[in-house]
Amino acid sequence: MNDSPDEPEAPKSTDPESPRAERTQRTRRRRRGKAAGITAGVLVLILGGYAAVDAYDLVPDLPGFLTTAPQIEVQTVPTPQAEAKDVPAPASAVDDSAPVPTTVAKTVDAILKDSKVKGFGLEVRDGLSDDVLYAKDETTPRTPASVTKVFTAAAALKSIGGQTRLATTTNFDESTNTLTLTGGGDPLLSAGDSDPASVNGHGGLRTLAEDTAAALKDDDVAEVTLNLDTSRYTGEDFASGWERADIAKGVITPIQPLMIDTGYIGSKDREWRARSEHPAKDALAAFAKELKKAGIDVTGGDGGGDKDSASDSGGDFAGGANGTDNADGTDNTNGAELARVESATISEIVQYALVHSDNVVAEVLGNEVAIAEGQDGSLTEGPKAVLSALGETVDLGRTDLVDTSGLSYDNRIAPHDLTTVLQASVVADDSLAGLISYFPVGGLTGTLHDRFLDEKNASGIVHAKTGTLSTVTSLAGGVLDAEGRYLVFSIQIDDVDKDKILEARTTVDDIVTSLADCGCR
Repeated sequence: MNDSPDEPEAPKSTDPESPRAERTQRTRRRRRGKAAGITAGVLVLILGGYAAVDAYDLVPDLPGFLTTAPQIEVQTVPTPQAEAKDVPAPASAVDDSAPVPTTVAKTVDAILKDSKVKGFGLEVRDGLSDDVLYAKDETTPRTPASVTKVFTAAAALKSIGGQTRLATTTNFDESTNTLTLTGGGDPLLSAGDSDPASVNGHGGLRTLAEDTAAALKDDDVAEVTLNLDTSRYTGEDFASGWERADIAKGVITPIQPLMIDTGYIGSKDREWRARSEHPAKDALAAFAKELKKAGIDVTGGDGGGDKDSASDSGGDFAGGANGTDNADGTDNTNGAELARVESATISEIVQYALVHSDNVVAEVLGNEVAIAEGQDGSLTEGPKAVLSALGETVDLGRTDLVDTSGLSYDNRIAPHDLTTVLQASVVADDSLAGLISYFPVGGLTGTLHDRFLDEKNASGIVHAKTGTLSTVTSLAGGVLDAEGRYLVFSIQIDDVDKDKILEARTTVDDIVTSLADCGCR
């Protein structure tokens, strides 16, 4: 198996449905450090109903044949709470008066010397000045695993913009009495009501159906033919290097511009769920059901026999996308827009992808970066567009991406390039400024919820993206040291013997803890 899924998003708890309301844009207020651009507040996402882990092959109950021995003991995370809480923010105390550590090298070298695992590449920099405080094999590209999502997230924030939202729409062509459901790239739709307070389920298909039905009734339309337009994304919807068996394991799904709950299927009460083979077609069927409930008779749209409504590959609409031309040169649109629901902001979707380490959301973001960069939204163009968007900060000569989630062992990123992007976010004054604050938080959230628990200076302070495959462990992020200086780091190792992967992760955590504890002068 070439591609071992890294840190799969496990089944999410049931999103509460709220009464339909007008769409509102939430404003998140975060404190900013004097000299740093990192967002100072982080929403604690207390993940529920699953065990947050680094790699599916390390989970005893998830089927797979890349099993690491010994296995990591999995701890279930608490049920989600209704309210959010503020995490102590790393940048809240950052200013130029905090002393820069001068003996980081001595501290880190001692940890590496004692480790039974050799071959780490790492770099530590001062977040404000960009001075390199420690470097070891930092320019050697390595398999990054899910740390790849750092690049995808940064590119999305830069190219698409943090406040942008993705719209799922309905359009009506009076001449053919055809209603088209058009996928706009939101992978986090719900089948129910839109919930402005949620990221997963911010836009709901029931709300879209009810608004659409109301508009149709205003025009005395009681019956429509329902079609689906997924032409926002082009090319293959499943990368050649991925394993189809991983769909049933809940690791990935065909990447289509319309899906409910990132393509998960089955009861939300189960600890692990599969994802769908045809997420857009499933969403179309759910929408058709709600449209009928709202009083509109529907032909097509049930995922059954209408070829133009929902093909086995996801239901590409035969007539082309809004405002595009047919092959014969004649203009063809899906008609006038009737209704829309919008996603959470790109910043919120980025945070969701990073905290949950969701491969599907990361691949969708890659496609959306390609569109923002003027390319086709596709699995082929996504990785290229991510690197293009980061071209000023990443050495493209040594970086190679074949996907935007980190599923592939063929991805290559050097520690130096990761810390370059992280440091750029510290001093940014645009959407990129929030990047590190969207990472999992040590001892609290996501794939770091069970790491750094007993480290008083690291727990709640370390913000980092994990990356684990069966022979890879990586961690990249930021930490406020004991004297108030903000440091960014990237630590990577690949080609590790499977029986030493836990020791490698312990070494990574020891290094980061030493940075958090550092007076280092």
